[in-house]
Amino acid sequence: MATSAAAVKAPVEAPASAPKKKSNLLLIGALVVVLLAAGGAGAWWFVSQSHSEDEEAETVAPKPSIFLPLDQFTVNLQPEEGQQFLQTALTLKVSEQDIADAIKAQMPEVRSRLLFLLSSKKPSQLSTLEGKNKLIEEITLEVEAVLPPVKPKAKKSKKDAESKSAKKGKGKKSKAKEDAQGQEDEPQPRRVLAVFFTHFIVQ
Repeated sequence: MATSAAAVKAPVEAPASAPKKKSNLLLIGALVVVLLAAGGAGAWWFVSQSHSEDEEAETVAPKPSIFLPLDQFTVNLQPEEGQQFLQTALTLKVSEQDIADAIKAQMPEVRSRLLFLLSSKKPSQLSTLEGKNKLIEEITLEVEAVLPPVKPKAKKSKKDAESKSAKKGKGKKSKAKEDAQGQEDEPQPRRVLAVFFTHFIVQ
């Protein structure tokens, strides 16, 4: 009878260990799924960050340069050792296509200003690198002079500054005038970024 009792008990103990192993396998499987999900999320975040950085780099990429070639100039120079003349062609580098269009619209005035400037030079003033660099600066200023002034952005007008000061008291009115005057005297941004000589002969 003892043997039969043991035989009866044995089948009852065996199923108890099976659920334990099954629960361990389920736990391991769940951990694997969580790790895979975490890895996928990390990979997605990394890829999205790299894409956003690429997009940001594209947005801050510099604009292509805009060049405006001018017709050749031939002018008599101020005499030093006999009569000499300058023959030159140049190209302007500007900040925006609108600036190039504005210069084209004022081209007669631009050429007139540059003809007067070039014909005022002596050959010795154009023979050195310093003299050529000075001429580039003067050409830039002459072309800038024909362009309309740039209106300051997000700046308070003189009238607004004075009205605001009047509310705070008469003692501060002079300061508002100084601030408004300072805004008016701010230098204009350069629209002509560079001048390149493509032809330059003094004879």
